[in-house]
Amino acid sequence: MKKFADWSIRYKLLALLLLLGITTFAATGTIAYIKYLQALKNGAMNQLTGIRRTKAFQIESYYRTIHSHALTLSEDRMFIDAMREFRTAYQALDAAPIPAEVLDAVRQDYSTHFYPEMQKLHLARPRVADYLPFHPASIQLQYIYIVKNPYPSGRRRELESSGDNTDYDRVHAKYHRAFRRIVEKFGYYDLYLIDYQTGRIVYDVSKDRDFGTSLQDGPYRDSNLAKVMRLCLATNNPDDVFFSDFEPYEASRGEPTQYAASPIFDGEERLGVFALQLSTAAIDDVMTGRRGWQQDGLGRSGQSVLVGSDYLLRTNVRPFLEDPERFLAFLKVNGVSEDKITKIRTYKTTILQWEAKLPSVTAALEGKEGTIIEGSVFGPTLNLASYMPLNIEGLHWAIESRMYLDEALKPVREMRRLFSWWGAGLFLLTLLLAWFTTREILRPVNALLGAVRRVGAGDLTARVDWKWRDEFGILSDTFNAMTTSIREKTELIEQKNRENEALLLNILPGEIANRLKSGEHEIADSFAEVTVLFGDLVGFTALSSTISAAEVVDMLNGLFSRFDQAASELGVEKIKTIGDCYMAVCGLPKRCPDHAERMARMALRMLEATRDYGKEKGLNLQLRIGLNSGPVVAGVIGTSKFIYDLWGDTVNLASRMESTGVPSEIQVTRSVYERLKDGFEFESRGVVHVKGKGEIEAWILHGQLHPVEVSR
Repeated sequence: MKKFADWSIRYKLLALLLLLGITTFAATGTIAYIKYLQALKNGAMNQLTGIRRTKAFQIESYYRTIHSHALTLSEDRMFIDAMREFRTAYQALDAAPIPAEVLDAVRQDYSTHFYPEMQKLHLARPRVADYLPFHPASIQLQYIYIVKNPYPSGRRRELESSGDNTDYDRVHAKYHRAFRRIVEKFGYYDLYLIDYQTGRIVYDVSKDRDFGTSLQDGPYRDSNLAKVMRLCLATNNPDDVFFSDFEPYEASRGEPTQYAASPIFDGEERLGVFALQLSTAAIDDVMTGRRGWQQDGLGRSGQSVLVGSDYLLRTNVRPFLEDPERFLAFLKVNGVSEDKITKIRTYKTTILQWEAKLPSVTAALEGKEGTIIEGSVFGPTLNLASYMPLNIEGLHWAIESRMYLDEALKPVREMRRLFSWWGAGLFLLTLLLAWFTTREILRPVNALLGAVRRVGAGDLTARVDWKWRDEFGILSDTFNAMTTSIREKTELIEQKNRENEALLLNILPGEIANRLKSGEHEIADSFAEVTVLFGDLVGFTALSSTISAAEVVDMLNGLFSRFDQAASELGVEKIKTIGDCYMAVCGLPKRCPDHAERMARMALRMLEATRDYGKEKGLNLQLRIGLNSGPVVAGVIGTSKFIYDLWGDTVNLASRMESTGVPSEIQVTRSVYERLKDGFEFESRGVVHVKGKGEIEAWILHGQLHPVEVSR
C-alpha cells in the first residue's frame, strides 16, 4: 500500500472527509458549543457595539443640532432687537429707586423659601445674603416676576405681563411668548439674554433665581453659565458656539444644568450673549430611544449612558427611569448615603449623582474604543460593555452601552440539545457528499495546476476558465487577474526603468550613469586636458528685483534651454547651474582632442543666444563668460540628491576668468589662447588681477577665423 503522502488528492480528501464524519460524534458537540458560544459572544458584542455607535451618532448629531440652532438664533434679527430693547429697559429699571417694601419682600422670599431648600439639600452658603441680588434692576425684576408672580415656581414662565406699565414689562410682553414657544417646541429648559458690558441676565424664560443678576460679580459668577458666558465674551467670532459641561447650579437649587451659548453681534457691534439651558429629558430621549431599550436590542437589562471626565453620569440610568422608587430603595439597601438619595429624589435625576469608575469608562476617556466583560456599578453581576469617546465640541465625555452577560448568552442553553443532532446529521451528510465533492473539487484544481506551471515557465498569458461562480470560480478569476496584473506591472516596471534611465541621463553624463547603475559607488576620475566654461548674467540681481519670481524663472529657463541645446549639438557636458551662473566642460567623461575649440564655439553661441533672447524678451541681457583649459578631477558626490562636479585649479581659474571678464565678452587664459590662436580671433587684455593667483594674462575671444562643422 502506498504511503498516505503519495496518495492522490482525491483519495486523501475522501479519507479526510470520512475521518471527519467518524470523529464528528465525539468532537462536534464540544467544538460546536465552544464555537457557538464564542460566536454568540462576538454577535452580542457586535450588536452592542452597533447600538453604542448608533447612540453616539445620535447624541453627537443632537449636540450639532443645538450648535446650529444656538448660532442661528443668536444671528436672528428678532433676538438682536430683543437684546437691545431688554438691555435699554433693564438700564431704565436700574436707574430707578428701589421701594423699601420691594427690597423687604425679596429678602423675605429668599429667607422663607429659597434658603431653607438649599439647607435641606446641604448646599446652602453661610448666609442668606450671599444669594441676594444687589442691583436695583435685578431686585425689581425678581420682585415682579418671582415674588409677585401669580404662577407657582415651576410655571413662572407662563406670566407674560405683570401689568406695571414699565418699559421692561412692555418689552417682556412683546417677546416672551415667542421665546417661550421656542423653548417648549425645541425641548430646551430655558433661554437667556445676557448683557455684554455688565454680564447681567436681562431676560430668561423660566425666571429662576439668577434672573436679573450679573454673571460677572453676582452670586452665580462661578457657575457653568458664567463660564460659558465668559467664553462668548472672549471671542471675536460671531459664529462661535460654546458648550458647558453639567454642573450643579445653585440658582436651580443645585440641579445639574448644561448650557450652549453664542455671542450676539449686530454687524461689528457686540451686544450680548445668547444662551440655552439644555433639557436633561431631551438627552434621555436620545439615549434611551424614548425608553425603547428592548426595541433597540438592549433586552431587559441593557442601557446606554454618558459619562464625564469626572466619572459621573451625564444621563439617567435605566433602573431609575423604569421605577424610581424601587431604584432608590435598592440604593438604600446597598448603603448609599441618604444625602445622595435625597438629591436624586429631589432633582429626579441620577446626573452627577452616580460615579461609574469602571475600566471601560477609563479606556473611553483615554480615547479608546472597544468591548469588554466587566462588573457593574450596581453590583457584582458581569456585564458586556461597549465603549468609545464622544466627539462633542468642548466636552470630554464617554459613551457606553452595556447589558447583563447572562442575558446576552441566553440562547446558548437552548442550543445545547441541538448540537448532538447536528453532529449525527453532519456525519451522514459527509458520507453522501464525499465522493461527489472530491470529484468536483479536483477539476478546477487540475486546471489551476496546469496554468501555474505555464506561468512558472514564463508564460504570463496563461488563463483558467471556470464556468461556475463558486470559490474556484473566484480563485480562477483571481488567478487570471493576478497574471494580468503581473504582466501589466512588468510592462510598467520596464517603462519606468526607461523613464528613470532617461532622467538619470539628464542629471549625469551617460558613461557616469552606466557606472552608477553597474554598482560603482565612488566615482572620481582625473582628466589631464579639458576646457571649463563659466557664464554669468550681468546685473541679474538688479533685474530680478524688477520682475516677478515667475518671470525670473521663465527667463532663466528659456535662456538656459538654448544653452543646453548648443551643448548637446557641440558635445559639451553641462555640469550645473547656480542661480544665473552656467557651468559646462568639454573633454570629459569622454575625452576629445578638440575640447578647447568646441568650448570656444559653445561660448560664442551662448553670447549670440543671449543677445537674441534679450531682444525677444525686450530685456538688455549681457553674458560674461570665462574659459580655461587644463587638468581637473571629476566625480559624483552625494547619495540621494547626487551631482557630477569638477574640482581643481583649472575650474577655479575659469571661474575667475568669468568674474573678472567684460560683459558680452569671452575672457580666456593663456592655455586656451595657445590652443586656439591659429583658428580664432583674440584681443589681448594684458594682465588681470586674479584673487589667489596674482597677475594673470588674459585674452578676449572675438570669433572664429575659419568656421568648420564639429561632429560629435
